[in-house]
Amino acid sequence: MASNFTGRPSTSNRDGRLLLLPEGDWTHVTQNAGGANFHLAQMGPKDGEPVILLHGFPRTWYSMRHALVALADAGFRAFAMDLRGFGTSDLQPHGQDPLRMSADVAAVIASLGYDRAHIIGVGMGGQLGWILAATNPDVVASLLAVAAPHPLTLDSNLPSPFTAAGRTVARIRMPWFNVRELRSGALIDQTTNTWSGPSPNRQIFEDAAVYRYAFSRPFAAETALEAVIRANALTKRTRKRIDTVVDLPISVAKCTQDPLRPTKLYARDQQWARQPITDYEIASGHFPTEETPEQLNDVILDHMQRVAQ
Repeated sequence: MASNFTGRPSTSNRDGRLLLLPEGDWTHVTQNAGGANFHLAQMGPKDGEPVILLHGFPRTWYSMRHALVALADAGFRAFAMDLRGFGTSDLQPHGQDPLRMSADVAAVIASLGYDRAHIIGVGMGGQLGWILAATNPDVVASLLAVAAPHPLTLDSNLPSPFTAAGRTVARIRMPWFNVRELRSGALIDQTTNTWSGPSPNRQIFEDAAVYRYAFSRPFAAETALEAVIRANALTKRTRKRIDTVVDLPISVAKCTQDPLRPTKLYARDQQWARQPITDYEIASGHFPTEETPEQLNDVILDHMQRVAQ
């Protein structure tokens, strides 16, 4: 029987599992933390410094696999995490609040047996990294935010609805319609076409099959959309909690071809960081993990060389 979802295989559970949890040099584990179950792909020496990798929207841990391998090869203990409501972590119908999702990361770090870890987040994952650093700085050894200016700059700096990137943001915020579009895979294609750089490599299109399947499953589209909408429309309570100066090593990687988060949005980041922020630039759109993974890995390893003990 053919699938109703474009690009999704009509398959057994085994085939779907191989898409979401492919085999590799990493190991897949499920970690119970904060009242939920979280999937992580782990790799690297057990005595290496821990690094938590946080993916963006609409992605899963799989988008961080190149960084996972690079960090492990450099001697770090790396974990690529499926955020609450994404991938094979718990898909709860409600509760994808950015404060709660950042607290999830802290709970996962503790459940893994660490007091703190380095945080590397891309897109929405970078926003959650900023929030975690502001609300629970003791668990953050350092932060590298990629394609993610400080969350307090974003509410009043949405892309213009007259641009392709802005029209995609508007589609993401349209009730009911957005669920159908993400479930069908149309929003995967739309974000790829409008948030990428002018010449994305073929990997970003090849990876789309994984994300099409991931968000076509029951509740997956609803939970992911709630997460990204709430992360970009912060409540007064959240804004108050994170409007604080963080005293830890922070690096920011700006994607110079990113139509969703142009480089001008990073101008105010330093006001929320006590230590001087290290700036990097990557010639990429909003998805450097797939568009320019080699460049991103160079940035990640340089950041880790500077901040690791």
